[in-house]
Amino acid sequence: MAKAPKIGKWQLAIMILLFQIGSTPLFELGVDAKQDSWLAMALGAAIGGIFLWMLLRIQTRSPDADMPELYKQLFGKWLGFTLAVPQALIFAYESMRNVRDFGELTVMTILNKTPQWSIMLLIILLSLYAIWKGVEVFFRLVELLFPIVFFSYILLIALLIQTGLPDYHRLLPIMGDGLAPIFKAAVPDIVAFPFAQMLTMLMFWKYVKPIASRLRTTYSAYTIVSLFLVFMNMLIMSVLGPALSGYSMMPFLEAVQLIRIADFLERLDVVVTILLIIGLFVKLSLLFMAAVLALSSLLKIPYRKCAIIVAVLIYSASFAEPNNTVHLWIGLKYTVKYVTPVQIAILFIAFLLGFFRKAKPASRTQ
Repeated sequence: MAKAPKIGKWQLAIMILLFQIGSTPLFELGVDAKQDSWLAMALGAAIGGIFLWMLLRIQTRSPDADMPELYKQLFGKWLGFTLAVPQALIFAYESMRNVRDFGELTVMTILNKTPQWSIMLLIILLSLYAIWKGVEVFFRLVELLFPIVFFSYILLIALLIQTGLPDYHRLLPIMGDGLAPIFKAAVPDIVAFPFAQMLTMLMFWKYVKPIASRLRTTYSAYTIVSLFLVFMNMLIMSVLGPALSGYSMMPFLEAVQLIRIADFLERLDVVVTILLIIGLFVKLSLLFMAAVLALSSLLKIPYRKCAIIVAVLIYSASFAEPNNTVHLWIGLKYTVKYVTPVQIAILFIAFLLGFFRKAKPASRTQ
């Protein structure tokens, strides 16, 4: 019997950090709340924290199970299978959206004369190669990428502050229009992206031992990344203000382009590009791997064969939307407003069923 993969608590923490960060800080979520967008982000993180608690309660009732196994235990064999297959396909769909984002944003920022199909083909092949050896190897790879992301953000934040670009007056008045715009900006949009995407971790928590370490690490990493995302939202808003943040495609890139120090330190777009590439790569690869693991388990297809099939499906589907406008419209109009709420509703039912079904004890290694 093949040895089960093992993920260390530090690797889990880094994966949660980079997965949640993804490309999120490059944009200004919650701009409909104007200068209160950071409050919308904070509210989304708080609601996402409740969702995370619910996910962990579901998972810890059967610590050695992943999403398909948990669904079968809670909903029964056939209904669980019926619900798990669409969820696995949603993982693949979300990975596809990140592949398309990668292609669109790369063409927009640095490779505007390179065919988009070739950029997307390259990233899906790199992602396939990254997950080919399985869970342990991919988590180790992400662990190696973390210092690049960490020091890049530290550098850019320090330079923005050093240049005096942030102005806290752009964050005022706080709650000038009341709570309604904040709530409307946070629910369901910010809750769905990025915080509800923690659902993906249901495929990987079982590889982290012991359970207590799994819980502490997840909550700690989620808290840290939530605070970071709120801070980045405040920073971008304090640099650009509500009007410019609302109209810009990539507000963080716009803010970084304003950095000028001693007439020689400028054009730091390349650093933002590195963050964009790493963030999208980690996110789309983890979603890709989650889809492969789930479908391989449900359909009894060998892991690597399933990975090739899913890679072809993701790449093919990434061309379904005719342009970036339609791509963004579908994501904002349908994915975050309908697909994610249905996912949350199913998991809430699973959470309630957990109270009425006997929990499976953890293995002795835990």
